[in-house]
Amino acid sequence: VSCDKNICEDSGVKYNPDEIRVETEIKSTRAAGTSFEKGDKMGLYAVEYSDNEGAKLQVSGNYINNEPMTYDGISWVGSRTLYWSDKPCDFYAIYPQQNIEAMEDVLFHIATDQSQPSADGVLGGYEASDIMWAKAEKHSREDGAVKLQFQHMMSKLVVDIVRGPSYEGELPENIEVHIYNTATTARVNWRIGSLEKYLYSENKTIKMKQVDGDTFEAIVVPQFIERSTPLIEVTMEGIAYLLNYSMSFRPGYQHTVT
Repeated sequence: VSCDKNICEDSGVKYNPDEIRVETEIKSTRAAGTSFEKGDKMGLYAVEYSDNEGAKLQVSGNYINNEPMTYDGISWVGSRTLYWSDKPCDFYAIYPQQNIEAMEDVLFHIATDQSQPSADGVLGGYEASDIMWAKAEKHSREDGAVKLQFQHMMSKLVVDIVRGPSYEGELPENIEVHIYNTATTARVNWRIGSLEKYLYSENKTIKMKQVDGDTFEAIVVPQFIERSTPLIEVTMEGIAYLLNYSMSFRPGYQHTVT
């Protein structure tokens, strides 16, 4: 890395050292999704330090307030140029970018129909439900790009459908898969990046997203589901197949049922 007063160069890319740059990665677990795609948007926050203590993250009044950042396939670009404060800052990021009206005890509802894809800049039910959070502490201009490691806050269920030994022919194309008796509301704390099932959440049915002919996936609020209730319904050619299954959905983990 080489710098002068007005311009810096990092791996052949020139930039203004007074501008805030952001680099991201997604924490590697058995999680839903491991990379960002072109057009993804996140909300960026920054709070300044005073007397060696970072300010408390607020809905507004921070150094940076829910700045929409868009991934162009290579880097994150803001709707305006962001410049460094003279003070160190804690950076927070929420994906996808959304309207935030409170920082604690926020009720977040996942979509019950996650089969519809994203279109015309509007996230599909699956994508809108897959929230992630990141924080970089006490970062200043001299530290270079802000490195944010995102963590998935929800859980993910994958259902793989395979032909049994007595099943003849190919699987039909018009298959639908639903998740039953599932809490769909979570309680979120954006300050510390925590999420848990809302105690009074209603149990609802989730329609899963079809990835290909025999694989389906859905975002699920972390929770424990007892075996005594049907969990998965697979419907094809007018016949419904029910599966009773106990499952402990953990934040940031993918659970696969065949």
